[in-house]
Amino acid sequence: MKKNKFQIKRETTYQMLLEAGMKCFAEKGYAATTLNDIVARTGQTKGAFYGHFTNKEQFFTHVLDHQIEMVRGWNDIPEQYNPANATLEEVIVMTLTRLVHMLGVDNWITVLIDFYQQTRQEPELQTLLRQKYGVWISEIEVLVGNLQERGWIAPDKDVRQIAMQVIAFNEGYTIFSALFGGTDQNVLIKGLVKLMS
Repeated sequence: MKKNKFQIKRETTYQMLLEAGMKCFAEKGYAATTLNDIVARTGQTKGAFYGHFTNKEQFFTHVLDHQIEMVRGWNDIPEQYNPANATLEEVIVMTLTRLVHMLGVDNWITVLIDFYQQTRQEPELQTLLRQKYGVWISEIEVLVGNLQERGWIAPDKDVRQIAMQVIAFNEGYTIFSALFGGTDQNVLIKGLVKLMS
């Protein structure tokens, strides 16, 4: 069924708000970002915001869903390569490069920590955040499984365990780098390769 002009405008506004929110949160953090920051970036009004979302917390959960959709398929990148022609390290570099490009923001984990801290007294939001985290781990499991099927990771390795280690290492490294500087992408890549090998 064809959408009318109102539906198209509504969807466009919704997407603009999500994109603006993601950028504002990445730049300022969750707590410091205001609704004014978000709507100013889109040229919309607070009324437009409230036409889609109840509050900033609900909006943030929509941003998380939007991110999941934005990066759909990132874990299939190893299927484009052959272990005879590319090392595990090269495939991880290409996969992470593509993921960052698809996402368009850096250090998102610090925003998640900020959201977690601001909402830790709200069990429903904490449960929702855990569910999103479960989706991300599942996505990493798919990546690890693809690497395993193609021969970069031994068939006897536990895909779930590797996925959990990968997310823990990546997030720990990212947080440490955000707090204290000195990010060295090679250290991150070599650490991920060691976890998967």
